[in-house]
Amino acid sequence: MKLSVTIITLNEEQNIECAVRSAQFADEIVVLDSFSSDRTVNIAKQLGAKVYQEKFLGYGAQKNRAAELAQGEWIFSMDADEEISHQLKQEISEAIKLKPDRYFSINRQNFFAHSWIKHGGWYPDRIPRLYPKNKAYFSNPEVHENLVPKDSLLALQLNAPLYHYSFPTFESQVLTNLKFAKLGAKKLRQNNQNIQLWAVVVRPFWKFIECYFLKRGFLDGVLGLLIAFNASYSQFMKYSLAYLKEEEKK
Repeated sequence: MKLSVTIITLNEEQNIECAVRSAQFADEIVVLDSFSSDRTVNIAKQLGAKVYQEKFLGYGAQKNRAAELAQGEWIFSMDADEEISHQLKQEISEAIKLKPDRYFSINRQNFFAHSWIKHGGWYPDRIPRLYPKNKAYFSNPEVHENLVPKDSLLALQLNAPLYHYSFPTFESQVLTNLKFAKLGAKKLRQNNQNIQLWAVVVRPFWKFIECYFLKRGFLDGVLGLLIAFNASYSQFMKYSLAYLKEEEKK
């Protein structure tokens, strides 16, 4: 069985080298780029990846298109800010020897401000990423796409880490959360959800309680506190934006 690693990109010159190098154990690496204006494409090509460029259609749709361009019987979908650990390479290599009647979730480890975050909902961070081609696809919402099996695939887990360098700085987390808050608000409006004022107040408060206390973010010290506050703020922005749009309709 052949393995294709797929990566979707847009202006990822700071990350793409690490991602591609970690994937070079695969039979091929497919990079689907959304017309980056930096050196992303050149770096990926220099490292031996097959690079295609197409207009961005959404996270899920773009990942599905990358899989269509791949030649392997198995697909491992990764993001440009991720790195496949040595142990995970070994687990993936063993997994694809099995019958293509199953798909695998990966144990992603998230790094923030040069530290590994172990709590607060950031770990363990199980996400399905390894699957037989044509037997699963990614959903395509505005945000947080999910892998959806087409057939009755057996869901299994790999234990080795996939390193995720999502937020090198606190500022980058704030900007990303604001981006996803806007997308989340748009989704709420598209689903015709009637957002009440109580949601603007209660949901951010509950998000902080969930991240910091229920999911033990306090064990990550100051970083856990910052992450919980930022998650709460993201919820505040999401529901505030949706609520204000509801008020404008009246």
